[in-house]
Amino acid sequence: MSISLTKARTLVVDDFQGMRTILRDIVRAMGVTQVDTAANGREALSLLRGSRYDVVICDFNLGPGLNGQQVLDEARLHDYIGVSTIWVMVTAEKTAEMVMGAAEVKPDEYLLKPINQSILESRLERLITKKQALRGIEEAIRARDYATAISRCDQLLNAEAAKPQEILRIKSDLQLKVGDHDGARALFESVLAARSVPWARTGLGKVHFHKGDFEAARNTFQQVLDENRMFIEASDWLAKTLDAMGERVQAQQVLASAVKLSPNSASRQKVLGETAYKNGALEVAQAAFEKTIKISEHSSNKNPSAYMALAKVLSDSDTPDEALKLLARTKEVFKDSADMAIQTAAAQSAVYQKAGRLDESRAAMAQAEELLGQTGKISPETAMEVAQGMLALGRKDQAFGMMRDLVKNHHEDHRLSEQVQGLFEKAQMGAEGRSLIAQSREEVVNINNQGVMLAKQGNFAEGARLLRTALQNLPHSQVVMMNLCGLLIGQMRAEGRSDALTTEVMGLLERVRELNPDNEKYRQYLAILQPGGGR
Repeated sequence: MSISLTKARTLVVDDFQGMRTILRDIVRAMGVTQVDTAANGREALSLLRGSRYDVVICDFNLGPGLNGQQVLDEARLHDYIGVSTIWVMVTAEKTAEMVMGAAEVKPDEYLLKPINQSILESRLERLITKKQALRGIEEAIRARDYATAISRCDQLLNAEAAKPQEILRIKSDLQLKVGDHDGARALFESVLAARSVPWARTGLGKVHFHKGDFEAARNTFQQVLDENRMFIEASDWLAKTLDAMGERVQAQQVLASAVKLSPNSASRQKVLGETAYKNGALEVAQAAFEKTIKISEHSSNKNPSAYMALAKVLSDSDTPDEALKLLARTKEVFKDSADMAIQTAAAQSAVYQKAGRLDESRAAMAQAEELLGQTGKISPETAMEVAQGMLALGRKDQAFGMMRDLVKNHHEDHRLSEQVQGLFEKAQMGAEGRSLIAQSREEVVNINNQGVMLAKQGNFAEGARLLRTALQNLPHSQVVMMNLCGLLIGQMRAEGRSDALTTEVMGLLERVRELNPDNEKYRQYLAILQPGGGR
């Protein structure tokens, strides 16, 4: 028995008291002394949030509420577990839907009941040493120090660690995360040179996608599915690629096939709904959004955009009363969110307006604006919802003003610009939308270029003044913040470190971290400000 296994902190999750007791006793019989139990998904997530577990043994079916697949999804999403945690999924069922659902979340082990000590112990012994070796990588990932995490992957690979495939997958994920597409491509191609592995070929397709070679991406993802149609991640990326190529009908078909194989992914159902809505397939969109909401109804990760999208579908299907009922429910489900209160009021305005109930439409928009005045920062989705309602009421100037500010603050987010353009297209203002987006982007680019040019000329004070003014008008622009940081760091290198400028840069970096913890320049600039940094 491995010492690390006997000391492993373990969580057993099962909705039946008898089964929890059996599993707990089996684990204790292995010599494990730290064993906690949970009777449902909520309890499990509460324990995972409060403690770090080395091993989780979780039943797939947990009664009402979250199932094991959803618990694992949320635990990963909220960073309650890392790459060194062993997750064993347990079930008594053998249905295709359940098997696909379990396979998709990629637990470390998947066991059918009944389970005995010999089976469980042999599987855990096989996993524990390998997983403990990943602790250093996990620590670096948690610190968002991805360069160190990649370096630690290389150290394990050079030491010829057991199960190198998992380490290679972790490394490739990190390379894609930091934008090292050439490095990721070399890794995938080296793996594929030995044999055709679905995850590596899918990764190669992702590289093609990120480089804008959509034709190569489509062919690569299709090859994965031709070789292994059950590798659903390739379906998701194929649909994403087809959508980027403007082939949305085909994208919808790919997603529809994927959800037949594995229907319990809320994110995939939502993308199917969005794609079908763009295609005008309202019945498909409605079914997909309803499924999205049902899957995630017990999750803390409920997606409000699915509720809003379904309301639009219901309104467009000429069932305004159903849309209004859903929006009232949405407001209750997300009652603690000021952002959602604004969104739902604006959406109600749009539904009333479409139904010809203009007085109620204006009253709902007035409520949205009142809430907007009481709130500081709002999400891009809320800004677009309010702007759409304003356009429907003929308040073009105000709507254009909101969209102009939104594009300027996120001028490098091309997906957001596409969504803004879609809003204008729906309002039959496509040409005006394209002009607004282009002008807004150009204005921000010119300001940034002027600031950078002044810095290159050594005129740091004037460059900083220009970018500070820009930031007052664009308080959520990461690009302006990071350019100002770079300029101020350049000024300190030229003139000497200043407490006031250091404080200003640290404040800017904190704002960027809140907006996007994975901003590529954030950690680079932070390191420069450390004692001895940047020398």
